[in-house]
Amino acid sequence: MPTTPEERLILVYESYRNAYERRAKDWQKATTLKQAKAIAKNVDGLESAYLQAARNALDANGANVEAAFAQAKLAKEEVEKAYRKAKKLTDKIKTVSELVNGVGDLVKKASGN
Repeated sequence: MPTTPEERLILVYESYRNAYERRAKDWQKATTLKQAKAIAKNVDGLESAYLQAARNALDANGANVEAAFAQAKLAKEEVEKAYRKAKKLTDKIKTVSELVNGVGDLVKKASGN
């Protein structure tokens, strides 16, 4: 069954919200400026994707949209797993970065671009 525009927006929003809520603790664990900047870049990327998703209907359909949704959902689950298992900060940053890419791809495809 195809996903709905609402499901897509919720996935994008939850990805942004979770990263935003975790950023302060992640910054406390950062040991380098590079890590701190990567955390900020990931949060900014997810915020940008969310704002773009909120402006667009995310109502394009097709196999490419469904594949992008599945990939973004999987990436979100990997982030949640990384935080549950208390992985190293560098692993978390990398996993969230992959989520940024997945969510961005979803927004682009579901927006019809």
